[in-house]
Amino acid sequence: MTKTGDATTFEDLPFDAKYTAIDARDARFDGAFYTAVFTTGIYCRPSCPAPTPKRENVTFLRTAAEAQVRGFRPCLRCFPEALPGSPAWDPAATLAGRALALIDDGALDSGDDGVLAARAAVESPPTVPALASRLGVSVRTLNRALVEATGAPALAHARARRARGAFRLLASTELPVADVAFSAGFGSIRQFNDTIRAVFNRSPGELRTASRQAGGTTERVAAAPVALSARLPVRGGLDWAGLSSWFAARTVAGMDRIEDGHYERALALPNGRGLLRLGPDASGVLRARIALDDARDLPAAVATARRLTDADADLPGIESALSRTAWLTPLVGARPGTRIPGIPTLHEAVLRAVTGQQITVAAGQRLMAAAVRAARADSAPAGGGYDGGAPPSSSELRPFPSASAALASLGDWYRGPAARRATIERVLALLAENPAAPDADMLERLAVLKGVGPWTLAYTRLRALGDPDVDLSGDAALATNARALGLAESRADLAAELEATRPWRSYAAAHLWAAAPAPSPATAPGGAS
Repeated sequence: MTKTGDATTFEDLPFDAKYTAIDARDARFDGAFYTAVFTTGIYCRPSCPAPTPKRENVTFLRTAAEAQVRGFRPCLRCFPEALPGSPAWDPAATLAGRALALIDDGALDSGDDGVLAARAAVESPPTVPALASRLGVSVRTLNRALVEATGAPALAHARARRARGAFRLLASTELPVADVAFSAGFGSIRQFNDTIRAVFNRSPGELRTASRQAGGTTERVAAAPVALSARLPVRGGLDWAGLSSWFAARTVAGMDRIEDGHYERALALPNGRGLLRLGPDASGVLRARIALDDARDLPAAVATARRLTDADADLPGIESALSRTAWLTPLVGARPGTRIPGIPTLHEAVLRAVTGQQITVAAGQRLMAAAVRAARADSAPAGGGYDGGAPPSSSELRPFPSASAALASLGDWYRGPAARRATIERVLALLAENPAAPDADMLERLAVLKGVGPWTLAYTRLRALGDPDVDLSGDAALATNARALGLAESRADLAAELEATRPWRSYAAAHLWAAAPAPSPATAPGGAS
């Protein structure tokens, strides 16, 4: 378990830290080590859903191969022998992907072979239980996998697919509205009207008119825009006030903002742009309202929303472990539900870290806003292709520029010291040359660049990867708060205090950042924007 910029290895992660990780079933440790149980002869991933074995009955091993050599059998619930990146490595995501592919093929449509066939199929339409049976799982398991991956259950995806099909037919054909409804797979006119209104915020007739006025063609609407609300289930509490306060202190003019207690930002996604609005609803449930240029980007948008809010963390287990450390007990009690504030991409996180050092948060915000403005000519507004209802924010917001766009416009937005500019140029050049490189590989390459230090890499791991165990003892804001609380007078002292919180040093840092009497991080290096 080697972490660039943190020097964390399998060997120096204490037994107690590993045991705490498996007790919390944190999937972020999958692949870092394996749990072998003497009494059963089975080995598992840290995230295995089986009951946590007794401490005295386990040992921790580096690899699945080592476990097999020592005579342990793979668990049949978590498939620890699977290779990272293979379908078996993330069975929930694999199930969601298979289900989405079948739904996109019409597995839940009433029929798509023409109006007559569709109307005939209404008598016995496909069902979600039938789809679940086809996939070899229960309806509950199917919907849970889809909600975790996309924020919406199977039936919602089927309705969205029908709505996209109807959008194409309304824009590119002269079919009567009733025939469009049945051709798109709807079981009734009422269902068709309700769904179109919910997805596009317009009636079918209004949608057809708007598309014609915009010059819609079959090619133009092949990938239809969509707006929807996705529920984001979280485990444990959510300190939305603290999380939104962090984002508010670092918003970039023209890219993101806090409005009416919700966080809004523009996104660059694989097939187009999007607008995201995050926050709890009236019942306290975390929701993401999303407007996309291309409906195919829904899973990517929901994954980004979950990363921004650290929605996949198992807070009860983490907070229980942190509360056993004396100085953290009152901090956890004061801010239950504290989560790691995320960033959508690695290149945004590293650029914010590199440019934000040795300046205030406000200065970092201004610098990033200048970068967004400089790349504005090459960046259409997020949700720019969306003309079917109110997006979650105004369309003037642009996504954070790509590494190549930021590099091309560097002279327009950066006026700082020459040495820092040279570092930024090296970083952006590396990122621009390798846009598809895995984040872990990119961090290894960044680590050898002149001007990129351990704090930059640690901060990037925290914000972009959601690493739960980053050593941020070199952070100026943490040091300030630690001294104010009488916790530590030196970096070595702070590192020792954080060491006792492993494998949750990132969450300990988040609580210390929020601790009174010091304010939120304001100066370098903790002042990265």
